Amino acid sequence: MSLGQRQWIISRSLCFYQVFVLGDIPRAERGNALDTRIRQWSPFTETGRYIVWHDDTAQVWIWDETARRDAAKSADANVPRVFPETILRARAKDDMVRIISCTEGIEAQVWRDHILIGSHWWADELPAKEWKRFLLSHDLDPMIEPPDAEKMPWLNRAWGKTADDGAFLSLRHERLWVSAVMGILIFFLIWQGVSAWRWHQAREVSEERIGLLTREAEPILEARNQAMAYRQNAERLLSIDALPGQLEIMAAVAEKLPLNQVVLTEWHYNQGRLTFTLQGKQRPDPRYYVEIYQAHPFFKDVSAEQGGRVNQLVVSCQL
Repeated sequence: MSLGQRQWIISRSLCFYQVFVLGDIPRAERGNALDTRIRQWSPFTETGRYIVWHDDTAQVWIWDETARRDAAKSADANVPRVFPETILRARAKDDMVRIISCTEGIEAQVWRDHILIGSHWWADELPAKEWKRFLLSHDLDPMIEPPDAEKMPWLNRAWGKTADDGAFLSLRHERLWVSAVMGILIFFLIWQGVSAWRWHQAREVSEERIGLLTREAEPILEARNQAMAYRQNAERLLSIDALPGQLEIMAAVAEKLPLNQVVLTEWHYNQGRLTFTLQGKQRPDPRYYVEIYQAHPFFKDVSAEQGGRVNQLVVSCQL
């Protein structure tokens, strides 16, 4: 749905939500690391995203950007500012579990330290088994009764600013960007012409110096490369030894399967990378299995895609 003239809001029913904690990754590399994990997680060919950072934790909503763009074009509302519905509903001020009414269906939320650590959407009534499974996936007491759904008004502005906010890149800034780029290009060409002869003179001196240093450093580099190879092999062996056994992993996979509805038909495991195939009586929901296995401490970087047969789902993850 659209709100105002300059915003496009994605219904919660059309979004996937996931939390990524990247505290073990250097700050300068977190953007690239998060982008890689989103591409592994997303089932869409082209993924729209909204990311809200809280310290080293990324709260991420994704949607089918191709479908959104087609819908916006049909509605003649192709605006650059896109928000998931949740970001325009009031966030919780304290740690809590709550349910809110959405434009379609309901959303269960788990808030902890001002972070939305858990979110799940249902189309209508809340199934008791799925509610308990949702609580367990976030280390909560499964006997907690679901609260009544809260009806919340739209916020005037999003409670979290996306790291991918492209408002400054909108069409209304096109002239500014063109002028800035042209100015930078002209400056670069002038600077390049003035300094080209200096580079030419310095190049010969630099190449000679680099050649000398390279010859001197070759024994050191060779020893370093060999030491790095030994270290990588040792780390790989230690990581393999630290992983849980296959029987334990298989039990963790099986305990999440709906009883008498889905069976495990294929299993491929190699050095911490697991791929398994599920066959259901009905078409398995990829979003459901991504969420439940991503929440399990054994698994990370979980993704799911339809298999080669009817009602078949292939799930991949890293241990």
